[in-house]
Amino acid sequence: MSRPGAARQGERLTPQFKVLKDAFASERARLSLEAPDEIDPALVVVFDLAGTVKDFQNAINRVEGLEFLSELVADRSTPDDDFHMVERTGERTDKRVAHSLYLVMSNSKAIDELLRLFTLWQAGPSAAFEYGLGKFKAAFEQLTAIRRWSAEDRIRETGLLERWEETVSMIGQSVSTVLVEVELWHRRNSEQRTLAEAHVEHIVTSSGGRVVDRSQIVEIEYHALLVELPIQQVQYVLANGAEAIRLLASDDVMFVSPFTPMSVSPTTLEPEALTDLLPAERSDGKPRVALLDGLPFANHVALQGRLLIDDPDGLGEAYPVAARHHGTAMASLIIHGDITEGSEPLDRPLYVRPILRPHEFIAGQEQVVPDRLLPDLLHRAIRRMMVGEGNQPAAAPSVRVVNLSIGAQTRALTRIMSPAGRLLDWLASSYNLLFVVSAGNHVDELTIPSEATRDVAAARVAATRAVYGSGLLRGILPPGDALNALTVGASHSDALGEVEATDTVWDITRPDAPALYEAVGPGVDRSIKPDLHHSGGRALYTRPVIDPNQERVSISLARTGATGPGQQVAAPGTGGAVNRTAFTHGTSNATALVTREASRIFDILEADQPDAEDAPLPDPQYHPLLARALLAHASSWGIWEETLRHDLGLSGQEARRQLTAMLGYGRLDLDRLATAATNRAVMLAGGHIGRNERHTYEVPLPISLRAKAEWHRFTITLAFAAPTVGQLARYRSAKVYFSTPDTKLAGGDRSDAERNAVRRGSLQHEIVQGSRAMSFVEGDSFPIHVECMDDAQRLPTSSTIRYALVVSVETAERTSNTIYEEVRDRLRARALVQNRIRP
Repeated sequence: MSRPGAARQGERLTPQFKVLKDAFASERARLSLEAPDEIDPALVVVFDLAGTVKDFQNAINRVEGLEFLSELVADRSTPDDDFHMVERTGERTDKRVAHSLYLVMSNSKAIDELLRLFTLWQAGPSAAFEYGLGKFKAAFEQLTAIRRWSAEDRIRETGLLERWEETVSMIGQSVSTVLVEVELWHRRNSEQRTLAEAHVEHIVTSSGGRVVDRSQIVEIEYHALLVELPIQQVQYVLANGAEAIRLLASDDVMFVSPFTPMSVSPTTLEPEALTDLLPAERSDGKPRVALLDGLPFANHVALQGRLLIDDPDGLGEAYPVAARHHGTAMASLIIHGDITEGSEPLDRPLYVRPILRPHEFIAGQEQVVPDRLLPDLLHRAIRRMMVGEGNQPAAAPSVRVVNLSIGAQTRALTRIMSPAGRLLDWLASSYNLLFVVSAGNHVDELTIPSEATRDVAAARVAATRAVYGSGLLRGILPPGDALNALTVGASHSDALGEVEATDTVWDITRPDAPALYEAVGPGVDRSIKPDLHHSGGRALYTRPVIDPNQERVSISLARTGATGPGQQVAAPGTGGAVNRTAFTHGTSNATALVTREASRIFDILEADQPDAEDAPLPDPQYHPLLARALLAHASSWGIWEETLRHDLGLSGQEARRQLTAMLGYGRLDLDRLATAATNRAVMLAGGHIGRNERHTYEVPLPISLRAKAEWHRFTITLAFAAPTVGQLARYRSAKVYFSTPDTKLAGGDRSDAERNAVRRGSLQHEIVQGSRAMSFVEGDSFPIHVECMDDAQRLPTSSTIRYALVVSVETAERTSNTIYEEVRDRLRARALVQNRIRP
């Protein structure tokens, strides 16, 4: 980065400091009319830096009157004479300049102190600053602007204006109010939070609105209000700009987002297919899986005696059986899988906490409880389940896997983690839970060129390009952005087989390919999301009527709930029928099926050790992370890379980056899930690691692979419980990862996900495969180094991070069918030695 000198910064920034001082004077004058005492107002100030300054927030908090609030990643800017990038040779480039925003609550005395420091730095950039304030020198060098946090900032990425414009254009005067989520700055002091909330509530009520719900979750620095505003407030903003209403101008407010609870519609209101399932005896044991969703039809023969329903909010009192579609479908998929396949049901009860309820106006539709903030709803549900609520004991402390087949249907803030995502990250780490979350569905019409409708193949390519060409509009829905959750996308597959379709619909998705209706990544900070894909049911699209005068046509999802294709699930029947099914599709389905597989993994991990000579499986504290790692471990791109490169016209390394955002770690292969074979050995480990530590695992190299120029593969997967810090753009406070595998020793090359992206989250999955001969001697091992480093913050010396590691080595059966025994024998011998020397 090339930066201007101190003199030029003085020319640029001194007027901006003056504007800030004038703003404080103006605010003080306004407040003096309301209060007789002298008041030093608090305003949110933005430090816009070219690049970042490590640990700058620590220096900010050392200045009296300043309180660091948050760091955000800003848009990259066009280079200019003041700030631009240069090569190592000194040659200027056209690369765009990265920016970060440091948001600070300040009073006028603190601004005076900043101006003093700035003047001191101008006089001599090497001047000594007081202890702890040295970071301000670097900040002054990189400061492109210093200004107030504006009304436009509060709504720029929330989609509020676009949603309000849609509301007015589509509904007009037929609604009198709108709902918004108002996220306040989370102040360190509880009294300041109370005052800020009271001030915002006063603004709301004085405009004719009301506060519907409120929430403070200190652990994730979340403070928000659910607010109902009169439609006149919307009209003022649309006519006069964001500054037109006091709510958007309040310095206590960080963001204002449209509030639209997720709603789901049934695929059919008249399910016809009958099921041969017989009522089960009541499931024994304690629940391992929790479903947070709609209220299921508990008397359906597929669900009878298999559910443990906990409904503290009494939603079931106004939840007619005919409306219980989504919860019934998800419970059916978790317990039975796709009914068409006839799989064995889970043998434990399913804990169900309803968080959906029937839509107030639309028959058959369900929605997330519309008068509650989603983070607060989820927080309360998990705490009740794990530790209890009020005087009540924990409702289901045995739960280890939580299914969330829901999403917030507002525009995701792609550059910062959503509040619901932050919550899941904290809950997963604090309660040692595996959250399996849907990536989300985008069911809007697809627009393709008219000429592409001449045949199915052309339409398929056009629809695929339409989906991935609008990735920003089809992003992951919160809370699927959570780092510590397993986020699931859907593939275009089910077990129904051939379906006779009418001339009005067509199947324009490749068999088993990523579904066109799913949300696409990447996640926050370009992390991998969705993590993996699983069968979500096939979806057909309406065949368009071609107008020769139209250049483009729209196609939409067809309704195939009664006849298929799709996955067969239990459904509430008309007239109280308890044995009806319907066909559905969606990332919700894929998520429920992955949840089912996670429970099967726990069965394996909790089973008795098959042989006393083997080292024991990792302790149960690692099982949630091992389940997450094993699910990713059995995933790969397969033929997806080749077909999407062809359909989208991608090539080179940039193609790998784009495909990683679309595919994550690929499609889950159930045949490889938590299983070994004679030609494949799978090894598991779990541990705790501290800052700057390295744990080295030695994977035995099977002698049957030595000097053979035959295909072989090493697969390494690491999952860890990432500690997070919601105020910082980097978000992870520390990172755990394994070093780049030794591809030379492995005789292969990395494949699938892009090498940088795999380290950005808390789930790293890498595949090294090839056909080059491996050179080693008997007894050699393949080393895997697991390391822990600081990321956004310094990890305390006393703190450790829990992680799980899964490694497999395999080859073709014709090459060797002794891999498993060779690796097992080596590990047994090692375990025997360790047992002898263990005190």
